[in-house]
Amino acid sequence: MITYFLITTALLYGLRQLHYKGLLKQTAGYYDKYNTAFFKNNNFNTLFLGSSRAEMHYDTKLFDSLTGLNSFNLSLAGANPQIAFAALKTYLHKSKAPKYLIYEVDYHYLKYKSSEIKEFNNYFPYLSEPELRGQLSKVDARMDHFYYNPYYSFPYTGFKNLSTSMHGWLNIPNRTDSFYYKGYLNESLRPSLVFNRVTPCYTFFNVNDRAYLDSIITICKQNKTKITLVSSPIFAGGKVDLKNKDQIIAQLHNIAKINNISFYDLSSLSFCNNRKLFIDHYHLNYLGATKFTTCFCSLFNNKIATISLK
Repeated sequence: MITYFLITTALLYGLRQLHYKGLLKQTAGYYDKYNTAFFKNNNFNTLFLGSSRAEMHYDTKLFDSLTGLNSFNLSLAGANPQIAFAALKTYLHKSKAPKYLIYEVDYHYLKYKSSEIKEFNNYFPYLSEPELRGQLSKVDARMDHFYYNPYYSFPYTGFKNLSTSMHGWLNIPNRTDSFYYKGYLNESLRPSLVFNRVTPCYTFFNVNDRAYLDSIITICKQNKTKITLVSSPIFAGGKVDLKNKDQIIAQLHNIAKINNISFYDLSSLSFCNNRKLFIDHYHLNYLGATKFTTCFCSLFNNKIATISLK
């Protein structure tokens, strides 16, 4: 019985390593993004950080072409300030600190203290990085169990990850791999926004999110990185969804003032009522991202980096 258990355990560890190696062989798509962010030594001079909104709104290829800089989009789906801090800390463990960091503030979502890591199984191959595992464990204590115990991690792996690993071994790209460029996700598959009735609500900063936003600002200052807070477009400028937008924006301006940094509320740009540029109330498609990134580059060049627009 003990021999059977030992053999099974050894096989599970071996199979898991083969699975992870297939994921780490990815040279495109979101796993290549994770490989770059967590395992490579990078020298990007500009980082974008935030949730899926930042991942889909800041077109790194367009940004680089309009600023002459070398950017990477470190944003992760579902990342609140705590997850964003974990990503940044892990990135800086091996990579040079950027000159500029743009942090996307999801002011509509600040009141929720989440103990969930969205698509947490995507991080399994990277838990060997102690900094990432330690930070993610503060959100979800299961991360240590996922790292050490294959009996625990395998049931959460999922068919999608197994398929992606197989694509890595066979050097066959996934359908969505070509939509990623230096961390930016070009959202051109999902349909444009249709009418969606919502009930406006109030938002506010929960204590945990505020603490980790402060930590992101602090780590940037320690590394002499110029951090800028930005809120990118929301459909109808967010007023359809929020009752107290003006108050939360005022609070963000105050946080920026306290820390001697800048906050730009770009959530109500002139095109924010155009449904064809959104897939839902909070996410731009690739057409919207092109318009927004172009606008943002003008602001970046003239107010953040004082570079002449190309």
